[in-house]
Amino acid sequence: MNNYTAAIASFIRYDVVLFNTLEYATKKDKYEVAAYKARQEIISKEIELNTPLKNCLDNSGEAGKNLLEKIKELIRLVYSPESTIVKLGADESELRVDSSQALTIYENVLPIHEELRKIVEAHVVAAKKNNAFDEPSFEDVIVKEEYFYRSLVNMLMLDTFDHFFAEYNKARQEAKGAITPQSNFIQNDINKIVNLFQFSRQNATARNAEYYSMVDPLFALIEMTGGRRDLPEGKNFGQVFVEVKTKVREVTQKFELAWKPVYDQFIVHFQEEVKKLQEQAGGQQA
Repeated sequence: MNNYTAAIASFIRYDVVLFNTLEYATKKDKYEVAAYKARQEIISKEIELNTPLKNCLDNSGEAGKNLLEKIKELIRLVYSPESTIVKLGADESELRVDSSQALTIYENVLPIHEELRKIVEAHVVAAKKNNAFDEPSFEDVIVKEEYFYRSLVNMLMLDTFDHFFAEYNKARQEAKGAITPQSNFIQNDINKIVNLFQFSRQNATARNAEYYSMVDPLFALIEMTGGRRDLPEGKNFGQVFVEVKTKVREVTQKFELAWKPVYDQFIVHFQEEVKKLQEQAGGQQA
C-alpha cells in the first residue's frame, strides 16, 4: 500500500465510521458506549491531526471548508457534551439516545457521506492515472459498501417515514379531516424525508436488479402516500408498508452479508499497512 492507496483506505474507513452514526436513528434496548467513543475519536481526530482527510480538506478551497463545517456540525449534534441526541450517563456506563431526532441525523449524515464518496472516487482516479493504484481489492470494497449503504439508508428512513405518515393521518383524523398546524408540522417532516430518499437515489451508483427490487416498490409507496399513485386493489397502506419494509430489510441483509467480510478484511489490511508505513517513516527519521 503506497501513500495514494493509504489515503484512499483512510477515507473509506472514515466514511464507514461516519455513516455508522445512523445507528442513533434507530430504537434499541442498548447502545454500546465503546462504539460511540471510538466513532467520536475517529470522526474528531481525523479533522484535527495531520491526516489525509485534513490535508484534503485544507487544500480543497471553499468546498473543503464547507465539508469541514458539516463534519463539525455533526460532531456538535451527536458527539459533543451539548448533544441532545446522544448522551453518556454520568458514570459513562450507558448511552442514552433520543431516536425521535432521527431526521436530524439523516439530514447531517447523508450529505457528508456523498462528499466523502466523491473524495474517494477522485483519489482512485488520480491513483490510477499515476499508476499508483496498488490495491485493486479496494474497488470491491467500494462497490459493496455502496450497495449496503443505499439499502441501509432506505431501510432506516422507511421506518421513520412510516412513523411520520401514521402520525399525520392520526392528526388529520383527530381534526375530523381538517388541516391543522400539527398536521402541517408533520407534513413538513414528511417532505424532508421524501427529499432525502430522492437525494440518496440521485447520488447512487448502485445499478443491479437486486437494488431496484427494493427501490422501485419503495418509491411507488412514496407516490401512493402523496396521492400520485393508487394503492394496489384490495390493500391498505398498512399492508403495503409491511410488504415494502420486508423487501427492503431482506435486500439490506443480503447486501450487508456481502459487504461485511470484505470490509473486515480491508480494515485488518489497512491497519497492518499503516503500521508498516509508520515504521518506515520512523526508520527514515532515525
